[in-house]
Amino acid sequence: MRSKAGPGGAPTFTKTARRAQILACAIEAIAETGYGRASLAEIARRAGVSKGVVSYYFTSKDELLTQVVLDVYGRAGAAIAARTDTETDPSAVLTGYVEANLAFLDEHPADIRAVTEIAMNLRTPEGAPRFTPSGADPVLTHLEGLLRAGQEAGSFRDFDAHALAILVRGAIDTASGRLVTDPDFDLSTYTRELVALVGLATRRTP
Repeated sequence: MRSKAGPGGAPTFTKTARRAQILACAIEAIAETGYGRASLAEIARRAGVSKGVVSYYFTSKDELLTQVVLDVYGRAGAAIAARTDTETDPSAVLTGYVEANLAFLDEHPADIRAVTEIAMNLRTPEGAPRFTPSGADPVLTHLEGLLRAGQEAGSFRDFDAHALAILVRGAIDTASGRLVTDPDFDLSTYTRELVALVGLATRRTP
């Protein structure tokens, strides 16, 4: 992406705000019209700027959509950290992690729709899905670390932290898909049951 630096090399407030506006309009366009119809021209129209302005901040549609995914994941990570960093008990940390993940889905439906559309459609030049994890998955690794920390503290039973992390992340990702496709999906009940299930899976005593 082109440099948009102000004095001293830092992006100016105006340019930072404009970039954030374009990202927000891209999310809105993809969530409302789908991946195929969310062109740069449509995103520019929603932002009230020319297509050239969008191209100044993002060199291509692929770059813009990649940055949308990174932006959503970054905001989700910050929301989860704000919830879990205040806890010290491993069980409370894990509960907070699950609840914060699902709360973010509930509070940002357009973000989730947009990321789902992008993940399903955006491809590399070779034709492979751009967001298929290769190597270590940082989201999975983070959760696995929380589970291992609970084990090391003596709060959790002995289990395979990697396998359980995959199961929990799968349940969270399933919720995001349900929110997009099932208007009757009850996220509040789902959250309660998933927290209870994770608690049963990790606690030391039956």
